[in-house]
Amino acid sequence: TMAALSGTAGSVLVGTALVGEISEWSFDMSHSPVETTAFGDSWQEYIPSLRGASGSFSGNFDSADTAQTSLTNAFLAGSAVALKLYVSATKYFTAGTAYLTGQTNNISVAGKADVSWSFQNSGPVTFT
Repeated sequence: TMAALSGTAGSVLVGTALVGEISEWSFDMSHSPVETTAFGDSWQEYIPSLRGASGSFSGNFDSADTAQTSLTNAFLAGSAVALKLYVSATKYFTAGTAYLTGQTNNISVAGKADVSWSFQNSGPVTFT
């Protein structure tokens, strides 16, 4: 049987730096097979084709966290970042060339400062 994983073991790294104060991430992978069905076939047939990945992560904004600052600078420059999205201490997805597609900062007088980033991966994804 499979053991469930606690979300408390998750984390996000940019390069080799842990992004501080992150409390949530999501990662969406897609595949678009190409149909090859021909006359006379009884079933639809497909071949593998393009795959893609995108995602987001968010948490508490920390202006002193160097990894958060590097993400903001990469977003402003339009530079790619290397992301690792950990599901446990040893298992993670690698989005080796990810472009940040959005950054949102929120602050409320009755709350705290929050930050979130969204990204689009370019190239292959691995799971270790």
